[in-house]
Amino acid sequence: MKTIYLYLLDTMAEWEIGNVLQAVSMEEAIRKEQPKYQVKTFALTKDPVRTIGGLTITPDLLFDEVKDDDMVAFLLPGAETWSDPKHARVIDKALDVLKKDVVVGAICGATLALAERGLLDHYEHSSNSVEYLTYFSTNYKGQSKHVNQLATADRNLITASVAGSLEWARLIIHSLKVYPEDKVDLWYQFFSTGKSEYYMRLVS
Repeated sequence: MKTIYLYLLDTMAEWEIGNVLQAVSMEEAIRKEQPKYQVKTFALTKDPVRTIGGLTITPDLLFDEVKDDDMVAFLLPGAETWSDPKHARVIDKALDVLKKDVVVGAICGATLALAERGLLDHYEHSSNSVEYLTYFSTNYKGQSKHVNQLATADRNLITASVAGSLEWARLIIHSLKVYPEDKVDLWYQFFSTGKSEYYMRLVS
């Protein structure tokens, strides 16, 4: 199976990854075949992670157990602790796999970590705001590349605002072709409007 790797870190914003997880969980129901994708979580230690919302999550893997050969996506949720130097290894990994055509997804505070490393100077990107990146990052020079919308995909980098988790998920599952394109659109329409007509067409 192809693996979507999700990084866990203390104070992560667990709600930002909910739409991605929900979308992947429906793959079998929508495609009517065995799923091709799985989600595995990883962290720097095996200690449980405490989210900003108060959940305790135990990672599946250690960082050193992440495998490039089955990786199709490398997802970085927002968190209040991205400025901790220990996360530099994870950002290094993100930059490395981005060069290998793996989808790298970053949302909210994770975009700030990428901005601090200079990556966003070279990709169109979205974040909480251009002011957010400029104020909190001493190295950010990508103001001209910032796109004022909830989520943006540029090549295989997908970035989003704290308010853009649904749009972020749509771009991720579209890029990975988790569903056929028309089903991605139906999934997005259902979860953005709640209209049952979209759900019935989605699962039919």
